[in-house]
Amino acid sequence: MGNLHFLKYPLIFIIFVSFLLSSCGNQTVFEEYKKFDNLSWQRFNYLNFEVPIENIDAEYDILVAIRHLPEIPYKEMKINLTFYLPSDEMRTSDHILELVDEEGISLSECLGDFCDISFPVRKNFVFSEPGVVKFIIENKYTKTEMPGIMEVGLIMKKAN
Repeated sequence: MGNLHFLKYPLIFIIFVSFLLSSCGNQTVFEEYKKFDNLSWQRFNYLNFEVPIENIDAEYDILVAIRHLPEIPYKEMKINLTFYLPSDEMRTSDHILELVDEEGISLSECLGDFCDISFPVRKNFVFSEPGVVKFIIENKYTKTEMPGIMEVGLIMKKAN
């Protein structure tokens, strides 16, 4: 029994094991958000992110994250994601981000006054060279502003 001292404090042991498991599973290599003070994303407010890439042997998943008010007045968001590799090679793609399902039920996770949702926009992407990758997220909403949007973020994770 001398080697089983951790059993005297099971809560501490469980917390320690949980911390170890959660830190091993975190594959996020970049996460940054742009906040809108007026709770509205202006049509021509392009969001710029600079992501340093060191490991070109890894595959990455690129996600766009949205934080919005619960009573958002639309079912989808249209965006364009453009990024420039260190060699100035450009990649661009349009995306429709679904905010509700076929029954009109929100796909976001809501907690009180805000809701969060993230969308994979590129999966298993491999960068061909190290350096800073410049990302631009463009709001493709047809009106001059998209009310109810609190923040938009870019997340990059190592692919599983």
